[in-house]
Amino acid sequence: MSSLAILVAAAAAAFTVAHWLKLPVIPLLVLFGFTLSRSGLEVDADAFQNLLALGLAFLVYIAGIELNPRRFAGKLNAVLWTSMIQFSALAVAGYGLALLLGFEHLSALYLGGALATSSTFVVIRQLQKRVGSLRAYGRLAIGVLLAQDLAIIVVIVVLMSLPGGMVSMGKGLAALISLGALAFFAQRRLFPWIVNRTKLDDEIWLLILLATLFVFAGIASVIGLPFVVGAFFAGFSLSSFPVNGVARSLLTSLSSFFLAIFFTALGALVEIPEPMLFLKALAFILLVLVLTPPLVTAVAEWKGGLSSRNAINSGLLLAQTSEFSLVLGLYALHLDRIPPQVMSVIAIVAVATMTITPLIASDGVARRLLVFHPLRRRLGTETALRDHVLLLGLGSEGMWVAKPLRDAGHNVVVVDHDPVVIEHLEQAGISCIRGDGTDEKVLSRSGFSQAKLILVSMPNVEDALRVLRCGPPPDVPVIVRVFEKHHAHEIEKHGGISVLNSHAAADTFMEWFDTVGVGD
Repeated sequence: MSSLAILVAAAAAAFTVAHWLKLPVIPLLVLFGFTLSRSGLEVDADAFQNLLALGLAFLVYIAGIELNPRRFAGKLNAVLWTSMIQFSALAVAGYGLALLLGFEHLSALYLGGALATSSTFVVIRQLQKRVGSLRAYGRLAIGVLLAQDLAIIVVIVVLMSLPGGMVSMGKGLAALISLGALAFFAQRRLFPWIVNRTKLDDEIWLLILLATLFVFAGIASVIGLPFVVGAFFAGFSLSSFPVNGVARSLLTSLSSFFLAIFFTALGALVEIPEPMLFLKALAFILLVLVLTPPLVTAVAEWKGGLSSRNAINSGLLLAQTSEFSLVLGLYALHLDRIPPQVMSVIAIVAVATMTITPLIASDGVARRLLVFHPLRRRLGTETALRDHVLLLGLGSEGMWVAKPLRDAGHNVVVVDHDPVVIEHLEQAGISCIRGDGTDEKVLSRSGFSQAKLILVSMPNVEDALRVLRCGPPPDVPVIVRVFEKHHAHEIEKHGGISVLNSHAAADTFMEWFDTVGVGD
């Protein structure tokens, strides 16, 4: 109990400093844990190990709740291609780099596996901070994370079963498939039935959520799987809508608590690496940060149909190693497959890349990287468009605006990044340009400065503000759909005409209601 109290105190101090200095909290948690273990206080290393494992299981559990397969419906082909190429390329590159840096064959295998996946926990936290990113590129990222997590779980089971030969490996994979089938049944049938047929208090739901975690983790241990694998499938079993919403709302505070426990315990248990070992870890960090974004960008554009900016955003978002990297390393260390120094490298790479991701995964960085995109420079900017209505980023809702305008005799041009939307609009005879509606070259091709009316419906208000900063003619009205009142003030301050989405929806409903009437 004293070990937990010490960890909580150190974590609280780290959170306070992070809030005060406006710094990322993960490296501070690790730093405070590292300082704690070398402060002279009597700490129980075994207790810290148990707390580390408990915190890791809970983080994996929380991550699994967000991985609903229906979120990437329609993008399965892109998800499989992106996850397969990223996973295999990072694993092979990591293995090769490890051999070049002098690691033994088995250690190199584990290092390659540790680099192959991205962190579900970090990516989900970033997506939750971005309005509209789920529609733009988040669905692809979530699908990739689910596929990678399943792949690394298979790798963990196979590597753990290797000493026992093919029979042991077969039993491990059979146990994994059985637990996955149970989770899939609970995700599709059991928990949706409970939500739809019962009205339970929050306290009872919280007990059900925690019981699900312990039941799956217990089953995993009984059938010979790592209990962390059980935690992942427990989270996945709760990922369907609206079950995931209930789980998310009740587990938010617990998620922050176990995040603090895990990274503080990790810092307390990591050994001080020698300077040469630290430089080797830096080489792996650079490999992840340099290789992942262009790789994911290329595949996301090729198979996912994303615009260049959204594809780059996807690559930046996935440019870190995973909590499953730590699972892999911890189990390898426990089974004496790798020395502590290799585990230190895995931990340093994970913490560093998880810390860097929130700093680089932004629209600003994606825009700066756009200038290096090899295909973007080939786009022509000349256009003969004049006196048209320009619709920027209306997405799947655009047909409701584009068709009436076209039927009224206006020349309508739509700019959108989604190839499915573009195809649908073109079949209806509406002129389209596939691209980023905030890209100056795309705007030039769309006749931005010669349009008679510009309609902007982008999920991120910053994108709409960038359009306004591009300098539309002063006599051309720019109508912008916004979702919050304070965003409306920003748009109007920059010369746009704001339409609050909730007001527009209410007006449309009242117009329908007045037309239909009641009791007619």
